[in-house]
Amino acid sequence: MRRSETFVTRRREAIMRLLEGRESAGVGELAEHFDVSPLTIRRDLDYLEGRGMVTRQYGRVTIADALGRPSGSRRVLAKKAIAAEAARHVEDGDAIFVNASSTALEMIEQIEADDVSVITNNSKVMLLKGPLRQTILLTGGTAVPPRASLTGELAMDVIRRYQAAKCFIGCSGISAEHGLTSNTVPETAVDSLMLEQSREHFLLLDSFKIGKSYTYPIAPAHMADTVITDDGATDEQVDHLYMAGVKNVIVATTSIPEGA
Repeated sequence: MRRSETFVTRRREAIMRLLEGRESAGVGELAEHFDVSPLTIRRDLDYLEGRGMVTRQYGRVTIADALGRPSGSRRVLAKKAIAAEAARHVEDGDAIFVNASSTALEMIEQIEADDVSVITNNSKVMLLKGPLRQTILLTGGTAVPPRASLTGELAMDVIRRYQAAKCFIGCSGISAEHGLTSNTVPETAVDSLMLEQSREHFLLLDSFKIGKSYTYPIAPAHMADTVITDDGATDEQVDHLYMAGVKNVIVATTSIPEGA
């Protein structure tokens, strides 16, 4: 039984890799490629779609990230692995800040702790599949489509009212020289304030962002108590984080969970 589950998991990971190399694929194509029945492929796609890893439309399937945008399989799996690890650090009764990062948004659905309050400026929290276990407080603020972030004084006024146990944020990059940085200026003030108004700071960061810096500063690197990244991170990148002043680095394993 265990061997069968492993085989299924490997096939699903292979489906993701195959989809990464093409715009889309049909059920028949995938069934022929993997030499299994269309019913088996549909079960695989049901599983992957249920976890937000693919989307289906007009009989075709494509890779999608947590917000429904095309992405590579490595990025999708990395985001989900980081989000799952981050969710494990939320404890019963915590009030937490969550910024507009898509990885941080993904984390919300995976929180299993009880009596958790989530304060976020990510308007796409309204699109998460319910019912959610947490109490959600959406800051309000200025929205500039197509971005989902809420910014400006209204958002910041709400954040100032609370002292959260933990803060979970993503950013565009982190480096020893420039710290946490963003390529979007309106969000930096909100992210910085979330760090100031929380006691413990978690930075959710895809490995390709390590060592990168962008125009707009958020905070010094040492403000990140814990960086959670994926297993694409090299030893050199992890060492870079510690040298930048990060206190703890957690490398999450990137894979598709086994299961029917």
